[in-house]
Amino acid sequence: MTVRAGSQRAARLATDLRTAAADLLAVLEEIEPERWSRLPGPGVWSVGKDAAHVAEATVYHQWIVRLTIGQEVPSRRPPIERLELTTSMSAPEAMDLIRRRTEDGDALISSMSDDELTLPTRPPRARGETLAETVKRVLIGHYHGHRRDIERKLREQT
Repeated sequence: MTVRAGSQRAARLATDLRTAAADLLAVLEEIEPERWSRLPGPGVWSVGKDAAHVAEATVYHQWIVRLTIGQEVPSRRPPIERLELTTSMSAPEAMDLIRRRTEDGDALISSMSDDELTLPTRPPRARGETLAETVKRVLIGHYHGHRRDIERKLREQT
């Protein structure tokens, strides 16, 4: 496999991804084990489920990137489980998986060219976004959104 240097814009997106992951992991490192699986309310995900979901959904978000730039991907999008309110993963397992998936995303994004970043996202988004916009809003934004959700849940549980 040939590794190539991406554009400066790709490097900035990869840095933003690493920062979002570091911010999320910093919050996860502080969660007491008894709070990991606690349900904040009826039908509301535990903080552990939020963390596991980030790791799981990252595969789907990277699938979008790979599909858009023409890499070979399975024809069906990766599944994301949303019905369970807790996870069987421990905090260290979820954090390790987030780290590994972030490393995969970092390598993928940092190798992209400006031409790839300006491609229309596939499958097409309702907003008609370029791939760079989708990476920022969907992939990186997912880390931030769930970090904020976790922080809110932790504040409400005190």
